Amino acid sequence: MSSRNTLEFAVGVVVAGVVAGALSVRLRTASALVLGLAAAMPSLARTSTHLDRAAYEAGASSRRQIIDGALAATSTAVAGVASGYAALAVADSAAVTIAAAATAGVFAGQAVFYARTRQYVA
Repeated sequence: MSSRNTLEFAVGVVVAGVVAGALSVRLRTASALVLGLAAAMPSLARTSTHLDRAAYEAGASSRRQIIDGALAATSTAVAGVASGYAALAVADSAAVTIAAAATAGVFAGQAVFYARTRQYVA
């Protein structure tokens, strides 16, 4: 049997793929990917090996955990979409745009999540 972290990470990857795939029909690939990652960010950030998950779940209320996830997802979306538009303004290269947007979004989401949960990060 897989651990809970492994299963939650797998769910996060599937959510990111499904949301990005569905949105790519209407949006640029970079924006669709970032929004897919934003949808999955709460799940992906919670599976980090640096987070003491047992202490986090015991010490943080359900409301706090929801807020942490929502802030991580929002910062992923905002930073990712903003960097995607900035990359498009500088160069119209799809590969660069997608990489820049996804990277900025993921780092922003993780930074916000870890800033809010720093007492549970090992």
